[in-house]
Amino acid sequence: MPGTNQRQGTWTESESGPVRFPKRWHVLPHELVFALFLGATFFRLWAEVGLTHTSTLLYGLFLGALIWLVTWVQYHPSRARWRARLLGCLAVSALSYFCLAEAVPAMYSPAGLESTGWHKDAALQQWDTAIFGNAPRELMLAQPGAWVSDLMMICYFFFFYYIVGGLLYYLLKDLNIFRICLVGFCTLYALGYVGYTLMPATGPLADLGPRTGGWITEVGGGFIAQRTNGVDVFPSIHMAGSLFLLVFDFWHRRTHFWVALLPTIGLWISTVYLRYHYGVDLLAGIVLAIGCLWLVRWYAQSRLCEEVEAECAASSDGKVTESTA
Repeated sequence: MPGTNQRQGTWTESESGPVRFPKRWHVLPHELVFALFLGATFFRLWAEVGLTHTSTLLYGLFLGALIWLVTWVQYHPSRARWRARLLGCLAVSALSYFCLAEAVPAMYSPAGLESTGWHKDAALQQWDTAIFGNAPRELMLAQPGAWVSDLMMICYFFFFYYIVGGLLYYLLKDLNIFRICLVGFCTLYALGYVGYTLMPATGPLADLGPRTGGWITEVGGGFIAQRTNGVDVFPSIHMAGSLFLLVFDFWHRRTHFWVALLPTIGLWISTVYLRYHYGVDLLAGIVLAIGCLWLVRWYAQSRLCEEVEAECAASSDGKVTESTA
């Protein structure tokens, strides 16, 4: 005798037992946005440098891996597979970032000539002046002391604690909250990468040179210089990602919000003070964060979120637990 669905449109059963194929596929918003970014990058590289170029193949591989992850989980959903799916998207995001170092120049200068002038720093400088006047440049040129540069570098590195520690907390505490967080967080990164491809820039550091300071500034600056992709200026994901997580903490982890508030404000100031970003990059990052926070609120209240949560309630053998809704 056929059983009833736990949540409408999610599972079916037959006389021989539960069927492990969902009636409808659940593709999350960030997966769709990332797939569009990867696909657009893949086809753009194919048109510019050919299918056999390393960057073209890599972005094709990333797109295929993301599609495979979604398919793998949909055919047999479980909490473990959902964790792998969510973490896999984060891995694709990280790899995509580093591969932009070769992909973006290939898009704009297939012959590898820097003289083509594809960097957009001049435009960003003009926007900066038009919106903020000389304030950002005065901050970049200020020389208050070595200890200030060291403090700003510490604040700048707080970002890496936040994106790793903050996400890890939600992963370990509540899978559904972690998934809701990633819907906005990964969408933010995908759209940020679109900005890198449309407005590639090296930032004020190329014009003004690195900050001088104590050993923290020197070591931190060297670490960043070796790991940047060279086009990660507009929008500022340091601003967008930290603001997104800060507001998300305010919703779900209020104590940590207050702990992280001052270091995060210092982080925002440090991005301009250390000459990594223009003021307009931060403004674009704020707009990006607000848009992704809206997306999270929409998703958390949507039927899609309810159905995916029910899907995750399935055990490894495909049986669905009783609904508490």
